[in-house]
Amino acid sequence: MGQLAGAGEASILEVGVEDEWKKGIGMARKMSRKRRKEAFLMAASEAFEGLETWYDEHPEATFGEIEQEARRRRRELMGKALEVLVNGRDNGVRVEGVQCEQCSAEMDFKGYLPWTVRGLEGDTKLERAYYVCPECKGETIFPPGSGTGVAGRPLE
Repeated sequence: MGQLAGAGEASILEVGVEDEWKKGIGMARKMSRKRRKEAFLMAASEAFEGLETWYDEHPEATFGEIEQEARRRRRELMGKALEVLVNGRDNGVRVEGVQCEQCSAEMDFKGYLPWTVRGLEGDTKLERAYYVCPECKGETIFPPGSGTGVAGRPLE
């Protein structure tokens, strides 16, 4: 499983798929399957173009060196693919109120917080909804509840 790392850049507002990848600012909120596919294909195209450019700059590279560079770029691509897949489906925000486990008050949604999961296939920047209890001196949930994740399963 992946290892939880520190929080990264601030959460973002929804922007176009192309702008997301070109600016490197992360993911938009929930996306359709078609939009997730577009985002992945754009990232894959950029990874291949990057490898082409690298090879242009290293024409004497051995097959092993090309393969090593391709592996590095594949790992980055897989991290982005997982980012699109997970963040584009469920980021922990709930329409109904989230209840504080301490006092049962309805918690306030405060935005999205990012973190990086370091996995075998790549580093993935995830965003999760962040809630704060107004009654319990800042009791927080990030992500809300132990069942938060894709298809009701935890992400770690």
